[in-house]
Amino acid sequence: MVVGVLLALLWAALVYVSVPWWGAAMTAQDRIGASVVTALAGSGMALLVPHIAFWQVGLVAILAVVAAVDWRHHIILNRFVVAALFWGGIARSAYGHWFWAVILGGAVFLFYLMVHVVTHGGLGMGDVKLAGVLAFGLGYPSGLVSVVAGMWAAGIFALVLVVSRRRGSGVMALGPFLAVGGFVGLLDLVH
Repeated sequence: MVVGVLLALLWAALVYVSVPWWGAAMTAQDRIGASVVTALAGSGMALLVPHIAFWQVGLVAILAVVAAVDWRHHIILNRFVVAALFWGGIARSAYGHWFWAVILGGAVFLFYLMVHVVTHGGLGMGDVKLAGVLAFGLGYPSGLVSVVAGMWAAGIFALVLVVSRRRGSGVMALGPFLAVGGFVGLLDLVH
């Protein structure tokens, strides 16, 4: 447990110092926010799952950065998708079940791609790629849990916006909700 918390703090420090690599102009508040989310979520995982591994907390860090960048700039850069894909390869090496992970990742990618095409780009390609990669990395059934949890989180947030009559620009970043879903899926995977 203590090791897991220390790993979370290490990843939080890596998130903080890696801002130039993020590829987007981020404020100090975003930098601190992503680091704090990494530390809290990673520590929470360490408390729930005493045998947490360094690479598992790494996904929390990737998702925290994706959420911060997408929330601010409405873009999920390929470097984060590749980092998540690398993480997915490590996860599949540890957990096996490559066949079903590839099938689920491909199915989720194709579903999100269909939504992207039907909405004429209303759903960004970064969201499409990240959703497929998360589904692959988490495998079946955790990848499916991730997709459903992310969609539910986005739906609840959108409903709150509609009920409170706060429409803003009418554009909502999906990345933070994919990140929430990814975290839920990761908890499902390690339990």
